[in-house]
Amino acid sequence: ATPTQMHAAQTIQCLEAGKHVMSEIPMADNIEDARKVVEVQKKTGLVAMAGHTRRFNPSHQWIHNKIMAGELTVQQMDVQTYFFRRSNKNALGQARSWTDHLLWHHACHTVDLFQYQTGETASKVQALQGPIHPELGIAMDMSIGMKVPNGAICTLSLSFNNDGPFGTFFRYICDNGTYIARYDDLFDGSENKIDLSGVAVSNNGIELQDREFIAAIQEGRAPNACVTQAIEAMETLHRLEECLED
Repeated sequence: ATPTQMHAAQTIQCLEAGKHVMSEIPMADNIEDARKVVEVQKKTGLVAMAGHTRRFNPSHQWIHNKIMAGELTVQQMDVQTYFFRRSNKNALGQARSWTDHLLWHHACHTVDLFQYQTGETASKVQALQGPIHPELGIAMDMSIGMKVPNGAICTLSLSFNNDGPFGTFFRYICDNGTYIARYDDLFDGSENKIDLSGVAVSNNGIELQDREFIAAIQEGRAPNACVTQAIEAMETLHRLEECLED
């Protein structure tokens, strides 16, 4: 739960010390460090998990279960990630000493979730960013597009300039219905709330994520969102970053 830029080095330190580790999202803020984390995990065989919480929110689990049962196919995911952050503060308005990033942190949630829900790696990506903030040195607005081989697309808008409710909101446009996920809650396209009781032992995605980490250690298995899975999102983020550089 430390600043993003420290995640990879600290994860590697933990693994090399013989400790299981769960890192907050993202596992690294560049592809080289992410690949090194995976290398060390494979060498040690310890549990190393990235905090890709969207995999665990009951709302997204409900969608995933329907997809796995063949009842839903994602045609498009339309996602908005919005904050109002004109200065170097966190989501609660508290000052901090490190700089957040729309691509390597906030986009990572959606990039991973899109590939997780479709079961495929993006074959086409595109990205645009707005002006670079003169003091923070990062883009405050970003637009990302992805497409997987089966034809599903994802449209992601991110901003630190949005003056309004903050957070990430997912619209699943499927072959059999439209669904809107707001963290742990899920609604249909007409804003009718969907009953998620029975999806998991808790309605709190962060608790479910923590439960998975502990269970993986107890059972001696790789967790959902193991770094060997999370690396796929990091590879896609790297390709998106290359689009921004171009």
